[in-house]
Amino acid sequence: MKTIKIISLLAIFAVFISCENRPKNPPVNLGKSKVEITSDDVEVPYSELGGVKTIPVKLNGVSMDMIFDTGCSGMSISLNELLTMQKNGKFSNSDVVGITEATIADGSVVEKGLINLSEVEIGGRDGIKLHNIEATVALNQIAPILLGNGVLDEIASVEVDNMKKVIKFKRH
Repeated sequence: MKTIKIISLLAIFAVFISCENRPKNPPVNLGKSKVEITSDDVEVPYSELGGVKTIPVKLNGVSMDMIFDTGCSGMSISLNELLTMQKNGKFSNSDVVGITEATIADGSVVEKGLINLSEVEIGGRDGIKLHNIEATVALNQIAPILLGNGVLDEIASVEVDNMKKVIKFKRH
């Protein structure tokens, strides 16, 4: 019984911990945002994998599926994705910002690389394009890749439609 209580408390605690240290601000100045949206509403189909929703995203032109994670305060990729972008000529040393510390879901603090992504594309060519987005890089090969509030805060609203299995991004 005591173990169940401890696990429950850890689960509740994990919900309140973000995956990155970052000020908690609402979307700021959406009119001058880093976002290009070709229409007012963009619907992106999602897949479910292991209980999480993943959506197709292009980072600097390289396609990958990212976990849609509203509990993550930023965008986080693994070293594997960074190396893939580098091999494809879509990332260079000039994109490295530095090193940062991040609090992960279990409460521990880890060092991560900090990079600038020149373009994040969600929903294909007619979807959303974000420019100059900072992302953290987990310094291991198997960390999950997370699309979190660092991107979502640049968009006016986001809605999950579980009936249609899409995530709706809205400009206004």
